[in-house]
Amino acid sequence: MKKSLLLLPAIVMLALHSFAQCADSTNIYGFSYAGKYYEVVMEMKNWHDAAACAVERGGYLVEINDADEQNAVYDAIINGAGVSPTYTSVPNGGGIAYVWTGATDQHTEGVWLWDGNNDNTGTNFWTGQGSNGSGNGAPVGDAYYNWGGTSTGTPKEPDNWGAGQHHAAIGLAGWPAGTTMLGIPGEWNDIIGSSALYFVIEYDEGVGILESRPENKFRVFPNPTKGEIQIYGREAICSIQIANILGEIVYSNYKQGLTGAIDLGAFKQGVYFVKIDSGSKHYIQKILLL
Repeated sequence: MKKSLLLLPAIVMLALHSFAQCADSTNIYGFSYAGKYYEVVMEMKNWHDAAACAVERGGYLVEINDADEQNAVYDAIINGAGVSPTYTSVPNGGGIAYVWTGATDQHTEGVWLWDGNNDNTGTNFWTGQGSNGSGNGAPVGDAYYNWGGTSTGTPKEPDNWGAGQHHAAIGLAGWPAGTTMLGIPGEWNDIIGSSALYFVIEYDEGVGILESRPENKFRVFPNPTKGEIQIYGREAICSIQIANILGEIVYSNYKQGLTGAIDLGAFKQGVYFVKIDSGSKHYIQKILLL
């Protein structure tokens, strides 16, 4: 079961202010899979900062529930985003490069959760360690896993090697470096959370947080919202207008290159329509103010 998202808090006065971007849009590759939207963020962050960035952007660190999703995410990293398998090297992960996922056992050793928004809750998909550790690891129920060694039929990860390896990442090469002794490209390894890596964000369209796909140039989130909405554009925004259900314009801003956040806390609860004009294209999204 995918993680639900926390809504951003309302701010007392209505104002347009600069978007607190945790990642530069030029370093982001977006893609869709099975009705979900994802982003490969090519900026180096430790696991906790990556999770915080995912939440700030309206999502959570990716949760992978089947082989098809795993293949789609890995393909997007390597072929879509063009991430080099040697963009970094993690000493505690066998000297290869990785990309963060939302899996962690930081709260209880050996109890692996999909906790991509770092709120200490999530689906427990694995317990214990692989054969390179205590060897007592097993999936919970029929949960999907892709730990290092899975391709051989015997997961060797996670192993908590040297202690402190409490966050899972996708390996971009076999490890230890130059071998496939513990894992092959695409499989997961537990590494130290302070490692600085790229990461993948997943958005849950099913609860209305994101109504955007690669062909769309803009995102308005969270939706529903208790107050603040954030606007992210893949091209310059010329104007933003917000209308109520009667078609009355209740907010407008005309500022070239606008991206930012708008607080709707002073508005009545109900349905509104956000219209974004880039000069060449128009985008309208319905939002619900709670």
